[in-house]
Amino acid sequence: MSPAMDIEYLLTATRSARKTLDLDAPVDLGDIRECLRIGLQAANGSNQQSWKWLVVADPALREKISELYRESYLLRVGGQLLADLLPAGTPEGRLMSSTEWLVENMARVPLLVIPCYEAYLPRIDGDESFHQATLYGSIFPAVWNFQLALHTRGYGTCVTTLHLHREEEIRQLLGIPPGYSQGCLLPVGRLRAGHTFRPAPRRPLDEVVALDGWDGPAL
Repeated sequence: MSPAMDIEYLLTATRSARKTLDLDAPVDLGDIRECLRIGLQAANGSNQQSWKWLVVADPALREKISELYRESYLLRVGGQLLADLLPAGTPEGRLMSSTEWLVENMARVPLLVIPCYEAYLPRIDGDESFHQATLYGSIFPAVWNFQLALHTRGYGTCVTTLHLHREEEIRQLLGIPPGYSQGCLLPVGRLRAGHTFRPAPRRPLDEVVALDGWDGPAL
C-alpha cells in the first residue's frame, strides 16, 4: 500500500491486526522508523514529548515478553484458553479466537513496540482522573498515528495492555526507569499478502451521540 491511501478509507478501515499478520514476512526497520516519525507528530500534553518508544526485535526478549503476556491472559480468564468453548462463527467466537491466536503467537510477531510516557505533572491526591487523562491523552494520539502510518505501508498491529499485569517484570527486562508508564504493547508485522481491511459495523450515531447533555437529543 502507499502513503497516498485515501484518507477516509484509512480512518475508517484501520483495524486491529492479529491473525492477519504475516509472521514469516521480514519487517523493514526503516519503514518502522518512518512510521514512528509520523506517529510522534501527534499532540501531547504541553508538547513535553516525555516519551520513549521501545522497539523490541530481539527474539529472546520477545519470547520472554510473550511468556509474561500469556501468563497475564490466563490470569484474566481463569487459567485456560476459551476459544474452543465458544460457538464457532459467532462474533464472540471470532474475537476470542483472534485474541488467543495472538496469545499463542506473540513471540513470533517480528516486532513488539512499547510506548512509555513520563508524567510531567506531579500526582496530587484526589486527582486520579486528571492524572490518567493527561498521561494517556499524551500517548494514545501518537499510538493511533503510528497505527495509521503502518497501515499505509502494508503493516498491521493492535493495541494490547495485558502485559501490564506483569509491568514490573517487563520494566526490569527492558531497563525502563521508574516514573515511566508503559502505555500499551503493539505487536507489529506485515499484513498477509492480499489482505485488505474494511470499515467495521458500528452502532448508529443516534444511539451514542447526544446534544447538550446525557439525555439530550441525537445530533
